[in-house]
Amino acid sequence: MLVGAFGLGASFTTGIPATSDINGTPISQTGIYRYTSSTVGRPTFSNFGSLLNLALANDANGNYGTQLAIDYAADKIGFRRITGASGWSTWNEIYHTANTTRGSGGALSAASPIVRVASVSGSLRGDLLEQTFEAAGDWGVANDEARGVNVQRISIGEYRITGALGLALEGWRTQDPCSPDGGRTLGMSVSEEATDGTVTIKLFKQRWTLSDDGEMIPGPGAPMDVPLNSWIDVRLNMPAAEQPPMPESLVAEAI
Repeated sequence: MLVGAFGLGASFTTGIPATSDINGTPISQTGIYRYTSSTVGRPTFSNFGSLLNLALANDANGNYGTQLAIDYAADKIGFRRITGASGWSTWNEIYHTANTTRGSGGALSAASPIVRVASVSGSLRGDLLEQTFEAAGDWGVANDEARGVNVQRISIGEYRITGALGLALEGWRTQDPCSPDGGRTLGMSVSEEATDGTVTIKLFKQRWTLSDDGEMIPGPGAPMDVPLNSWIDVRLNMPAAEQPPMPESLVAEAI
């Protein structure tokens, strides 16, 4: 196929070397390129990967187009655009099944290392082990980013999570179990962290008391185990994952 035929086929000799600048003139030529940590304009969420560059036809100045980037080493994908001479937009990372999770009530949340506290053998939820979730002890399942953790049932309504550095440092940390149709919260969970990163989750029945001014105030009642039709979501802080090495061909170009 001729270089540029049907809007595709960027030439390797005129394409973007690993150390080049994807902010500049290459936007005027549609093609598939690659980038590394030393590439100017690379995605903020990725050190090296593949780049699909889509240029507006007949735009020799490179002022209109889009770029789609896919990381080589992690499940990360994003895009950005350029419209007019004002420059590139920021990189936008796309949410997908690898970086989001569904809570027990069905709501979608940003993910990272996630553990679901539930009876692995007794759960009535067919989606407990969906996507990358695997058993992490008898009372928990962990997604791909939380491999190595273990969930242990200590007593009724009390569970211990080991193998992490503690709860997530930002964003949501725990979500109470909900009815699977997205309805009411089924219990009240209380989390505790030890200095070694161990997390203890306690679940209670909800007990409502009447205050002096006539308001109903929820509080913890008797301890209860996680219902078999639900689970507790726990978002963790894990040790940094070891990054796979950059391909030797790209290392040579980056030097």
